[in-house]
Amino acid sequence: MFDADAVDFSQPVALFPLPTVSLLPHALQPLHVFEPRYRRMVLDALGHSLTGEFEHTAPIAMATFHGEAWRDSYGDAPELRPVVCVGRIVQHRRLPDGRHDIMLHGVARAKIVAMHEADGDRLYRMAELKPLEPVDGTRPAMLRVRRTMRALLARPRLERVIAARHVLDWFARDDVPTHAAIEVAGYALVRNAEDRYRLLAEPNAFRRASIVREAIVDLERLIALAERQHSADWPKGESWN
Repeated sequence: MFDADAVDFSQPVALFPLPTVSLLPHALQPLHVFEPRYRRMVLDALGHSLTGEFEHTAPIAMATFHGEAWRDSYGDAPELRPVVCVGRIVQHRRLPDGRHDIMLHGVARAKIVAMHEADGDRLYRMAELKPLEPVDGTRPAMLRVRRTMRALLARPRLERVIAARHVLDWFARDDVPTHAAIEVAGYALVRNAEDRYRLLAEPNAFRRASIVREAIVDLERLIALAERQHSADWPKGESWN
């Protein structure tokens, strides 16, 4: 997989905006690309690969619309929120009608510092970006955070949630750094749109861990409420089985 230092932040990056955050660093996001401007964007990104290998493709930044005004101006240039997730294509399948199925791997969070609007030949927007975190690969060990997350995810109620079990497996792997496991946990378990953007826009790994922990605690609380509700609704002597 790619690291943040593989992105050349001296060059503008193509923007692929969606209504809410759909990608975080270290996560994998499947995308079905059907609009003509974004079909061209994918082809341009792949065209940077002279050998056909994905490590030579150009980056694509997943952006997020600001507010709801985009619904009335989607075909133009709706306002975007400032923080994006830069990704790279790691899988690609071109369909017979020109659409694309791609898998985007999240590489780095970054901030838009200048926009390049679409022009005659380039149908999509691009932006000059500034990374929100160091790109030299240095990250805190966060061992206490890791222990806390593992203990929380191993609680009986959360063991029933497939996504939580998947995330626990990541925290149990010695080859996965804690900061990467937290990103995967956020992608899998933080579903509230504003919390998801807050997670993307937060440059501090410890504060990101707190956001993810809050989401896990809320999920466990929701499961507990559902259990009590269902238990109260069932007549005596009947069960779930």
